[in-house]
Amino acid sequence: MEIATIRSICIVLTFLFLGWLSLKKKQEVQQNWAIFNSLIYVGTTLPIVNYLLVENGFWAFSEENQIKMPYDFYFLWTVQWGIIPTLFLKKHHFKFLILIILWVDIIIMPELEKYGILQLHEQWIWGEIIMIAFVFIPAYYWAYIFYHQKYNGIRASFQVLIMMLLFFVCLPFLLFIYKQIPQPTYHWSSIQFQILMIIAFPSLIAVQDLVTKGNGTPFPYDPTKQLVRNGVYAYCRNPIQWSMTFIFLPLSYYYQSPIFLIGSVISIAYVIGVSEFHEYDDMENRFGDIWSNYLKEVPKWYFLWVPTSIPKGTIYFDANCHQCSQIEQWFQKRNCIHLDIKPASTYKGEPLTKVTYVDVNGHIENGVNAVGQALEHIHLGYASLGWLIRFFPVSFLLQSIVDAMIFDRNEECEMKE
Repeated sequence: MEIATIRSICIVLTFLFLGWLSLKKKQEVQQNWAIFNSLIYVGTTLPIVNYLLVENGFWAFSEENQIKMPYDFYFLWTVQWGIIPTLFLKKHHFKFLILIILWVDIIIMPELEKYGILQLHEQWIWGEIIMIAFVFIPAYYWAYIFYHQKYNGIRASFQVLIMMLLFFVCLPFLLFIYKQIPQPTYHWSSIQFQILMIIAFPSLIAVQDLVTKGNGTPFPYDPTKQLVRNGVYAYCRNPIQWSMTFIFLPLSYYYQSPIFLIGSVISIAYVIGVSEFHEYDDMENRFGDIWSNYLKEVPKWYFLWVPTSIPKGTIYFDANCHQCSQIEQWFQKRNCIHLDIKPASTYKGEPLTKVTYVDVNGHIENGVNAVGQALEHIHLGYASLGWLIRFFPVSFLLQSIVDAMIFDRNEECEMKE
């Protein structure tokens, strides 16, 4: 049988399988969304990793095109890795599935070479291991932790990673293929990068708050358990969509192409045509009057300068700590909105050892995170500084520096029992 016939049969069988999967009577919503996660990860990363492997001499397909692999193989490969393994999420078959995937590919790849479709180079087996490590394992892991509702921070990180790859790698590459922009070089100047980060940063801190305070993720099918109204959400109702809309402006300037501005139009159309009709009703059903009042108080497309409706928060300082007292006095002199400043001795709970902030939902921040959270009760300028302080990589570094500082015993920031 000719290889072209075999490829056609495989495509037909795959479509029949997808049809059965879509039309079967007993549908499990949680598993379907897990498949969606795995599918978008494989579909996005597979051509990128394969392109790099081909460029670095692990293998080469005989049919030359822009993604360095035949499009039908891309489709079949995506289904094989992105959908089929996720049908076994209920049980812990992770290691077994990895071995099966590796075994199947070790058999198939040499066969493809025999038919002249693929040329394997000396180190091709390492390329296969790299492909599994960076494409299959993360895709299946994302689907698994979503299905079992574990590690919402990791789930959100996968979502951010996919959006970054789509906006900054896949989209420019596709526009380059269709000769709309020059070949991407990704050499951003310092000013261009700063503008990009200013626009993107509200969405990053918003994702962090949805994870830590809302106990969920930004994706509507993997929602938060609590309504987040403080942090960046006290200043703008939809900071993630705001960033996704305006991120195309620096992209358009960088590539000197107005075609990127279509992305802004699509983003606005999504908010008006999809988000407001689906997500808003869902939020109202889950959070009731709190959500309705929030809609009236916080704008959607711009940031407030003063967070007039920020929920009340409380920050606790040790009156016997010289450093903490100075920070406390600084906050006392500002017109903080809905912020109670109290002595640590009044805290009802375990004795405090650091500056502590407690929000209206009982979420607790300590150390530099507490100070960053309190800054959000002043105005947008200080809030932006607070978001930077609270952003996980920065807060970890700052807290490590503070913890490493040595004070005289009488001026130590940590309280002693």
